[in-house]
Amino acid sequence: MRVINVIEVVENSVVGVESFGVFEEQLSQEVVEKAEELFLKKVEEFIGEPLTDEDKEAYLDDAYYADGTKGYYYVCISWSDI
Repeated sequence: MRVINVIEVVENSVVGVESFGVFEEQLSQEVVEKAEELFLKKVEEFIGEPLTDEDKEAYLDDAYYADGTKGYYYVCISWSDI
């Protein structure tokens, strides 16, 4: 089974890990979309404003967002296997 993790780090401490299990390949896109939505929601909450479609695409392509201007903040999407 594969797992998609959305990992949130503040000031070099992991403050949140939310995991999404991919049990069947035919449902994997549905699970990926849920994880991506959560990832983008966390970025928007930190930034404090909605992201443009262009920004969303860029962050999803990189699979992470980092900001050191308001205290160190990092959120990423990471795949793992069980």
